[in-house]
Amino acid sequence: MEYAFGDFTLDLTRSELRGALGPVEMEPKAFALLTHLLEHHGRLVAKEDLIDAVWQGRIVSDSAISTAVKAARRALGDDGSEPVWLKTIRGRGFRFDGEVARRAGGAEDAAPVPVGRNPAMAIFDRPSVLVVGFDCLGNDDRDSSLALGLAQEVRLNLSYWRWFPVIGPEALAFKTAGQIDVRAVARELGAAYALSGAVRSMGDKVRVNVALTAIEDGNLIWSRHFDGSLENLFDFEEEVSRAIVAQIEPELSRANSHRLSQARPADLSAWQLLLQAGDAERRGGGGYGSPAANETQKHLVRQALEKDDRLARAWAWLAKCHWQETIMGWSTDREASINATLDASQHALEINPGNWEARGYRALALMFGRREHTEAEFHARESVRLNPSDATARHVLGCVLENVGETAEALEHLNAVFQLNPNHHNAAGVLGDVVTCHMLLGQHAQAVDAAIRLMSLAPNYSRGLQRCIAALFTAGEVAQAQAAVARLSEVQPEFDEGYVRSTYPFRDPATLELFVDSLRQAGAFGAGA
Repeated sequence: MEYAFGDFTLDLTRSELRGALGPVEMEPKAFALLTHLLEHHGRLVAKEDLIDAVWQGRIVSDSAISTAVKAARRALGDDGSEPVWLKTIRGRGFRFDGEVARRAGGAEDAAPVPVGRNPAMAIFDRPSVLVVGFDCLGNDDRDSSLALGLAQEVRLNLSYWRWFPVIGPEALAFKTAGQIDVRAVARELGAAYALSGAVRSMGDKVRVNVALTAIEDGNLIWSRHFDGSLENLFDFEEEVSRAIVAQIEPELSRANSHRLSQARPADLSAWQLLLQAGDAERRGGGGYGSPAANETQKHLVRQALEKDDRLARAWAWLAKCHWQETIMGWSTDREASINATLDASQHALEINPGNWEARGYRALALMFGRREHTEAEFHARESVRLNPSDATARHVLGCVLENVGETAEALEHLNAVFQLNPNHHNAAGVLGDVVTCHMLLGQHAQAVDAAIRLMSLAPNYSRGLQRCIAALFTAGEVAQAQAAVARLSEVQPEFDEGYVRSTYPFRDPATLELFVDSLRQAGAFGAGA
């Protein structure tokens, strides 16, 4: 189903708004709001009806509604003071004005696109994901509500990735896997993968089963179940949908990387080169990987940019590589690497201001390289706002907040990383920040527990060892701290106080002195002498 108006087409099958120049970035709530107003174009939609449709009846503030309306207007180029399309009827609600054509459309009806088409449509060369309506296995009305809500939330959250096209359950009229031949329908829609699920409750307890299937061969790629309580239905469905999204995206990348390795074409596209970069990252090991893996990624990403220098994700990836060589000391010119991180992230944001990855690595470069804490916090918060399902965005924000002094809030985001993805590829880096946050909050038992986990997971991670030494010594675990000092002297023999002062950007000087003093008393600086 499509709605056409002016130069725009809102495609429900693709969950996408297209303008004269191609796809237009939209936040999920703004997209849902615009969809509902288009469905009732020319008629007044009361605020209460909008809340029911877009926020499923949750209690939301006027500012949240205003934010979604402004985002929808921004996508349409509508002037808030004199809007053409989306009008506010003060005290009554909203109305979409203008001629709107409703038509059947989407992937199943699309004619072949000629060679030389608009590059902005190249996203459809990538495998699409079909979100199927979730089966309700019980007779409880809450099961039906949860099943419907989960499918919608998953589609919205999956759309945040803006990397694989997402076909929402509305394309199937919310039919479930039990009502259709999923593989046959997915083929008709041009989807390479299908996400399906089922909901069952017993009393106040609920279990949600989710599966990701490859359409080509029917193989099950990933499955998981989630258990929770129905005491707060909306919080539960949001938590589950974000966890699903955080774990599915790496599985999709991995599956496509495997397909690529089986039949490698002579001329790789920019997107395929990024798949290879992802494979190199996974093979590089935990933490921030290895210098060799980082160089391999940089080489592949630069090749991708030679093919398509308007690929925002490639610029963001290049920013990540330069950031990693900065923080890990792999670069012989730290200042040049910081500048390269900022330049690459700026390129990405000029192409796509909604690229959350670029926001995150820009935040880190500004904080660690420039000590611009306020601007760093802005970009880090924007990264999470743009994609709350991204575990790395949560890590970046946690790291930034730790350094600006918002330690308790930092811990919330750091813990959210493992809620979103228990197998996060940089678990060691996250644990390092967790260790320091607990230490700074005086939660020494938790700091010791996290330090033990970190050293077991990544015994050669130098920055992790530094954090563990400070936390263990502060907690009175002197023997364990000294064992960590001995290990640090092997993996980073040049470690000294100057390194700490130049690479730990605590905004509060007293926090830095506390950290330095803990390392000094533990004998860490003597290890590099």
